[in-house]
Amino acid sequence: MPTATVCSIAFAPLARVVARGLGHLSLPIAIIPHPVGDQNAELISRKGIDIAAECARILTTPAAELDAEFRAAKYPLPPATVEK
Repeated sequence: MPTATVCSIAFAPLARVVARGLGHLSLPIAIIPHPVGDQNAELISRKGIDIAAECARILTTPAAELDAEFRAAKYPLPPATVEK
């Protein structure tokens, strides 16, 4: 069944670890910027349009292509979440 997991970039590494722990080695993760909220309605709208497009791409791409793409995907922690 086609699936797209939507996750903020700050939590993508954790999502990858959990997915792999459950045997989903190539779970498609659609990354959204962190923080998700914003005061600018136009920026929020743009984020929504972008993530909807990425979800549509994930849901309509052949499984073999997604497997190759997401099995190799790296999700490093964003600089703001790494201790200095």
